[in-house]
Amino acid sequence: MDWLIEKISQSVAWLTLVLVLLVAFDVGARYLFHRSWVAEQELEWHVLAVIAMMAAAYTLQQGEHVRVDIFYQYYSHRVKIWMDALFPLLIVIPVGFTIAFMSLHFVQMSFAIGEGSPDPGGLPYQWIIKAFIPLGFVLVSLQGVVMTIQAFAQIFQDDGAEK
Repeated sequence: MDWLIEKISQSVAWLTLVLVLLVAFDVGARYLFHRSWVAEQELEWHVLAVIAMMAAAYTLQQGEHVRVDIFYQYYSHRVKIWMDALFPLLIVIPVGFTIAFMSLHFVQMSFAIGEGSPDPGGLPYQWIIKAFIPLGFVLVSLQGVVMTIQAFAQIFQDDGAEK
């Protein structure tokens, strides 16, 4: 699972280049030709949303998520490992799967009504971008499962070493 999340995130990282090119094109068209397209601007925030949703699990995997390190840094190794086991087990996994499950209805409704952009010239098929919400939270939850397993393995390994 770790490998899969890493590969997905590395693939999604290329969307950052796409986003930079889209924004550069938008700015160039606006200032050089006094032209701007709603669909192109919407595509920018759609790409940004995909990057954010698909990279959240990787951020968690790499330990770059928000954590109150001001306290964490002073804990003993054993307390840190227990926190690394319990945080995903009690918070990340249940919250992630809950948001993923609850957002499925949101995606289904968007698909059912054929939701498109409310702006003239905007993008159709809004359900596609909305589908990244449950997908992203499932990946975060799965990364939480991996983190929990790794932390408990470390706990049992440390307990075995102490005996």
